[in-house]
Amino acid sequence: MAKYQKIIDVWTLTKEQKQGLQAGQWITAGKNGTHANKGIWCGVSSGGSDVALWLGNIASLKGAKRLERIRFMMQYAKG
Repeated sequence: MAKYQKIIDVWTLTKEQKQGLQAGQWITAGKNGTHANKGIWCGVSSGGSDVALWLGNIASLKGAKRLERIRFMMQYAKG
């Protein structure tokens, strides 16, 4: 089983490394990530797309609506 790590820059990972990341891992895209480009790794879809939930995109969602969006993206990544 994979373990959570410190925030990871997904731009530095290979396809295989991305597939091995645990869903829920904190990520960033690019060096010195800001709040807008930090997110939650959801996985690699069956079509090969990287799926992440960026904090800037859910900043306006609170409580149950935020959890619903997170669950939806996790399911989407599973295919």
